[in-house]
Amino acid sequence: MSYQNEIKIRYQHFLNFAPTISEFLKKTHEREDLQISFKGNIESDLVTIADKGSEELIVSEIRKAFPNDHILGEEGSNYEGNSQFKWIIDPLDGTVNYSHRIPLYCCCIGLEDLENRSAVMGIVPMPALGHVYHAMLGEGAFKDKTPIKVTQTKEIKKALLCTGFPYDREEKIEQLMFNLKKFILRSRGVRRTGSAGLDICWVAEGKFDAFWEEDLKPWDMTAAAAILQEAGGKLSTFANNTFHPYVTSLIASNGVLHEKMVETLQEYLDI
Repeated sequence: MSYQNEIKIRYQHFLNFAPTISEFLKKTHEREDLQISFKGNIESDLVTIADKGSEELIVSEIRKAFPNDHILGEEGSNYEGNSQFKWIIDPLDGTVNYSHRIPLYCCCIGLEDLENRSAVMGIVPMPALGHVYHAMLGEGAFKDKTPIKVTQTKEIKKALLCTGFPYDREEKIEQLMFNLKKFILRSRGVRRTGSAGLDICWVAEGKFDAFWEEDLKPWDMTAAAAILQEAGGKLSTFANNTFHPYVTSLIASNGVLHEKMVETLQEYLDI
């Protein structure tokens, strides 16, 4: 089987499985008790019955359909396979929103090619909004069945930006506020949805022009990164180094704004 077909069979399988995941997350969201607990001692880093249940659902399907693939899941599902593909999963991105009954959350199912550490497929169901964003290498990006593309906004002053804050924000508050202030003053506006996967998909769709955040994890980025790349966008670190799923800072943009985003985020390091 060709390399492209290897990706495509996985892509089609999980596009067909996406409604099952969405239905589980929507139904669980209706429960009175979401069984909320904390990861470590950080009270903003939550886990619910939906995070764990969604990951079990996805991992079970991968193990059944693609038993030779590697798996990295946010909630601890790690498998060492012998293929060149690794599934990187965030079963519920936006858990704080979910626990507060805010409909801005998603599930991120990404596929990494281990040979070059690249994101080659992404499926991001947004159950409460009723959409699935998806893409695979060389086939374009889609919202449901509609092709999506990034904007062509060339100036920060005309751009709508989005960002997120890391869990260790107390340690980085000066840098966070410095960057936020710069972008608030220079752009059309800055938003924070509370879900990096959703944010990057909305850059891919053209709702936002660019996104920045640091201390993200592979499961926060991989699926949406594949979608953004296929939508014509660009990804890098704050220092403009090449993106891969394990970078610790991320700029995701429409491409034409990318250098200006990098320049602004470098200002803090120069003071």
